[in-house]
Amino acid sequence: MNEEKKEYMITTHMEGYTGFINRINNIFSRRRINIVSLHVGPSEKTDCKKLVVVVKESDEVIQKLAQQIEKQVDVLEVHYHQVPCLETIVHIN
Repeated sequence: MNEEKKEYMITTHMEGYTGFINRINNIFSRRRINIVSLHVGPSEKTDCKKLVVVVKESDEVIQKLAQQIEKQVDVLEVHYHQVPCLETIVHIN
């Protein structure tokens, strides 16, 4: 059964930084998942970094990815949500 792929944003808050991007890249590479976009910056939380990754995958794959990322050392929390499609955004003038 081929589940429909949708764009998801995965947000990770972490304490450490050294080698973290490489570990995350390995998680995606092993599953042959292409990263649509990646951003790393300061978190709203004190003394933390925030990693935001956008990928196009199925719900099941995203859940498994989030679980794998949560297992990494220095990860404080992981959240994910579907990125709204541009066609569904309504602009009100």
